[in-house]
Amino acid sequence: MYRWRGVAVFLAGALALSGCGSSGGSGSATGSGDAADRTLITTATAAVAAGSAPVTSLSLPTKSPIAPRNKRVVAVTCTNEGDGCPLSAQAVGEATRQFGWDVKVIDGKGDPAVWNSAILNAITTRADAIVLSAVAPALVKDALAKAAAAKIPVVTMFQPVVAGDGIYGHVRPDHAAQGKLAANWVIADAKAKAKVIEVVDAEFVELGQRSTGFNTELKKCGGCEVVQTVDSTLATLSTRLPGAITAALQKHPDATHVVAATDNHALFASQGIQAAGRAGAVKLVGYDGNSPNYRLVRTGVQAMDVVESYTLQGWLAADLLIRALSGEPGRDYVLPSRLFTKDTMPAGLWATEAPFKEQLTELWTKGAVGNG
Repeated sequence: MYRWRGVAVFLAGALALSGCGSSGGSGSATGSGDAADRTLITTATAAVAAGSAPVTSLSLPTKSPIAPRNKRVVAVTCTNEGDGCPLSAQAVGEATRQFGWDVKVIDGKGDPAVWNSAILNAITTRADAIVLSAVAPALVKDALAKAAAAKIPVVTMFQPVVAGDGIYGHVRPDHAAQGKLAANWVIADAKAKAKVIEVVDAEFVELGQRSTGFNTELKKCGGCEVVQTVDSTLATLSTRLPGAITAALQKHPDATHVVAATDNHALFASQGIQAAGRAGAVKLVGYDGNSPNYRLVRTGVQAMDVVESYTLQGWLAADLLIRALSGEPGRDYVLPSRLFTKDTMPAGLWATEAPFKEQLTELWTKGAVGNG
């Protein structure tokens, strides 16, 4: 979801690595004759297979209020520097345009001051609802309190549920489950002999959940370990992360995988892998499914990506807005994820294989699926 400056410039250089390395789910590490390892590898491989399967159906509601018409919504993005935050926000507009809604997308510029200002302006101009796309509620707490006082519902995308955050409803991936899926891929890929450099970002609660899920699962593998943790922040990705990854790889020449907190972190981690002369020898793992990373996976620069659908995220946020503006109680949606490697990564952004647009449109226009 998170994207940052310098991506377009860096991508051209990263693609030069396109001939390097394998990105399959089984890897080339030597297998273990130990029975416990074989059992673990079998279990991890099965988890990867399940996480790589097409998502052909979704647990959508069967009843809905008829969508109200001509509402005005302000969608505030974490930043418009990449595609994750704005694409999810734009999908809210795509979903509700059929009902005459006006969804204005505000570029949050990666700055909490801008986020707060945008929310306060939405309140002043009497917006009917507000959507936050990867904007942390804890960093806009006072503005959210004012929205609540003005009886303007707020829906968030990508953020975890936090008690008392003042949010009507959440649409987000299961970050911990994504971390566990990535760990199982690493275990299977390295034949239960992985040595991991993990890139973490303590700024965001959800990325901590992702890291915890990864480490909890990896600890089941006695022959696997995180040999070094590299701290990173969005503000220092381009200036610090490549060098930090190069230094970590020099310190740990036997490292087999670099696991990044997000795809944006993965972009700059791959630069560090190249500078260390380890392209093709070290597998790079990312999360979220940003468009440059689709290309990196297809060309073998990035070995694997755990992806969520930005389009589905926006459409489910639209469903929450319809319910909020119809006086229904709040609810939350958990997005499905899918694991992709070089052989399976689609040409375009993944939106799931389920016909959710048709199903949700029928709900919003008829009040129930199959209601003629």
